[in-house]
Amino acid sequence: MATSVWFAQSFPRSVWPIGCVFLALGCYLSVASPTTHGGRRLICWQAIMNCQTEPECHYSYGQYMHACGPVLNGQRKKCPSHCIASLVQLNLTKNGPALEECSCAQDPMCMNTKKSIEPCLPRTSNTGCTEARRQCERDQQCSYAMQEYLVHCGKLFSGATCTNACRNVIANMRKIPKALLLDTCVCDGTERAICEFVKSSMQTLCFEAPVQAEDGSGLDDYEDEDDDEDFPKEPEYVSRVHKTHSTAHCLAARGVVTLLASIWALLPLL
Repeated sequence: MATSVWFAQSFPRSVWPIGCVFLALGCYLSVASPTTHGGRRLICWQAIMNCQTEPECHYSYGQYMHACGPVLNGQRKKCPSHCIASLVQLNLTKNGPALEECSCAQDPMCMNTKKSIEPCLPRTSNTGCTEARRQCERDQQCSYAMQEYLVHCGKLFSGATCTNACRNVIANMRKIPKALLLDTCVCDGTERAICEFVKSSMQTLCFEAPVQAEDGSGLDDYEDEDDDEDFPKEPEYVSRVHKTHSTAHCLAARGVVTLLASIWALLPLL
């Protein structure tokens, strides 16, 4: 414990607390990584050191610190999409996932930072939307309803509109037992940024917009659109988020149902 306290004080303060927050990010754990040491969970300072020695992890960690800064310092209560994207990228590195399972070892700064990042974490279910979609596909009634969703709700993927037909499909799916997990599942995997975008579009266009509204961009209401003003030079990780959103727009415009299905697999019905 003494060694842990010494390292926490000597390690740059901008790095130590942020690494601790990944204790709560188990939902991202999709890539094998050395998360333990001698059969025990790594202390967060150990996980940070391992990350700093890996170029890819070191770079992604820096992007995370910059993108998620407003959440960590209390300026924002909701998680920006570029913060989510940076978390996904960090998890794809060799030593990134270890930051998710590291132990705060009763360090108050670490635990407070973990609490600050909570808005970026799923709250409703431990079941990922990928698994929820697979269970739905195995059920004839749920699978049919899912196809109906793709047919009638495709415009959500471009942030364009939520038609009355789409609302009816969503209401019907909530009556199907096997579709219930789709209502509480959490976005997972490398497509989480897209999932969060579509989820926001559904919330804004289907449940907050007037029922009769059949058009409109919906993008002005997307919480994260105004976040880019904090990133005038558009670093690489912000560019990746824009490309991700553009990809979602193109998929809807082209009507590629199979790819829409793969995106929707990560989409919870709010």
